[in-house]
Amino acid sequence: MKYLVGIIGLAVVAAGATFVRYESFNPCDWIEADMVKSSDLPLLVVQSRISAYFLLDGIVSPDFGECLLGWWEFRLDGIPEE
Repeated sequence: MKYLVGIIGLAVVAAGATFVRYESFNPCDWIEADMVKSSDLPLLVVQSRISAYFLLDGIVSPDFGECLLGWWEFRLDGIPEE
């Protein structure tokens, strides 16, 4: 029971830290925030690059899981340059 309380507490702290950093629980917003922060590109260009990134995989409207995977890929490798 102690472990369950600890795991739930850790999950709440991690979710709170994520929300404080990105002001959203949507991983697509996380990609956008990280790209804007790491580049000097305007927001519209960043949004277009993210859309193109998903469209290259045939994803028109990414869901939570696809955005989360895309965010992990961006964090590890960055969005490839054209």
